[in-house]
Amino acid sequence: MRRIILLSTALLMVLLTACGTGNKVIDEQRAEAIKSLIESRQFVVMVGSMRPLSAPTTPVSQGHKMIIRDGMVTCYMPYVGSGQNVGYGASGYKAMNFSSALLDYKVEYPKADRARITFRVDNGDDNYRFHVEVFMNGKTTIDVDPRGRDAISYSGMIHSLDILQ
Repeated sequence: MRRIILLSTALLMVLLTACGTGNKVIDEQRAEAIKSLIESRQFVVMVGSMRPLSAPTTPVSQGHKMIIRDGMVTCYMPYVGSGQNVGYGASGYKAMNFSSALLDYKVEYPKADRARITFRVDNGDDNYRFHVEVFMNGKTTIDVDPRGRDAISYSGMIHSLDILQ
């Protein structure tokens, strides 16, 4: 009986080690794919929730996203917050629904499991500073600091542009 328990334990350890090694290979491949998307400046973040400055985290409906492509950022994201210096009436107020050129796009890797992307946007309605934290498992947070409005954060997943087709 004791021999069967020892053999079973040894077999279980071998199986767990084999499974762990396979996951590392998959994780490394995913991390390399994510790094490639970030460095190429060709990706989309599908947003699943938003966290306004003065409200709890709220899920958002499907279809909200931030697209980085060809030196441009296109945002289709909800915005909740107050504005201190916001245009009204016929000004075409855009909030977080706009397409504009990327300014000062920078990528850093503060830790092995994440990348930090920073850039600025001037869409004519407001100036924004974006701080995007991308984890190597694909989870992404977007912190947006508009000049004339309250800051807001979004959470989602990074994908290749193929998901848009």
